[in-house]
Amino acid sequence: MADSILAVPGQAAGEFKLMGKIRTADEVRLDVPEGILNIGGNGKGFILQPRIDWDPTAPANQDGSLDNLALGDDVYLYAVQQANGRAHLVASKNITVPDGYGPDESRRIGGFHYGRWRPLSERYNAAYDPSVIVMPTSVWDLKHRPKCDPSGMVEFMPGWWVDIYLASEDGAPWPETVPLSRYNATPLTGTEGYSRYLDYPTLLANAGKRVPTLDQFYVYADGAPQGNDGNNDTAWSATTNSGRTATGTVAKAVSCAGVVDAAGNVWEMLQDHYDVGSTSSADYNYDRTIVENGKDAGHNRGEIYHRHWRMWIAGGPWGNGVRCGSRCASANTVPWTVISATGLRGVCDSL
Repeated sequence: MADSILAVPGQAAGEFKLMGKIRTADEVRLDVPEGILNIGGNGKGFILQPRIDWDPTAPANQDGSLDNLALGDDVYLYAVQQANGRAHLVASKNITVPDGYGPDESRRIGGFHYGRWRPLSERYNAAYDPSVIVMPTSVWDLKHRPKCDPSGMVEFMPGWWVDIYLASEDGAPWPETVPLSRYNATPLTGTEGYSRYLDYPTLLANAGKRVPTLDQFYVYADGAPQGNDGNNDTAWSATTNSGRTATGTVAKAVSCAGVVDAAGNVWEMLQDHYDVGSTSSADYNYDRTIVENGKDAGHNRGEIYHRHWRMWIAGGPWGNGVRCGSRCASANTVPWTVISATGLRGVCDSL
């Protein structure tokens, strides 16, 4: 065809290059740099023209699934084939292919999360009501993303991504359960039978993630207001609460990285652990009761040689009032117990 464009470098299967990163232009729109990519296998290279102030909700730019875009939605960007050699860009809530296209004529190249946002100018402002927007820290593409599934995640510092929401179950049985980062979901805890240090790392590994450290928590929780004793205005923390609540219930419980419920709701397990040691070997003993907890308590799994094994947790649980916050942490916690007040969220490094 006379107007066809031959994208020679993009002819190789899997090829993808952008002149920069996909970024937010405002609360809904995106700036997409030009690039070249393959859609459908060897010999099928396409040019991606730049988009400035591109609106993924516009009828011509989506497959119809964004007509009812709502808080908590993950949106995926697809490059689709066109006869002239220029790729068309289609937004969809579908994680496999956009409606109206198949896997051979479309390719998922990026995405974002539509959620609550607290700018740095409103850091720790307890009166601020976060807006619902395309979260700037959630925007990803094939070259700028975590190694795991980027759905429901934000980049909280260069090269590191974290779950927006406390982890919830995907419905698969243990040990194949995959923790999800979803809005309005019940955060998993010991109520579901999980031991903190014996089970939670396995859960996160199933999602290609790991347990965060205390210093990482302090970064991604920064800016979230502390809780209150008498109400749940800024965090799920009122001393009258009797248990956990769905993720994202408290609108103001958002950090400046976009992380939800970093203060209150349930404690977050952290990777940091230690032993209250001794210089005398007589103070140490093998302990089998430690590993007889959690999902695999009925299996023989050896013994732990320790004195007083402890771990860190952070953020604060549902009834801790003003103690809940972005710098709340406890070091006096036994790692193996099954506790209803402790949940988790995962982190992952970039590709």
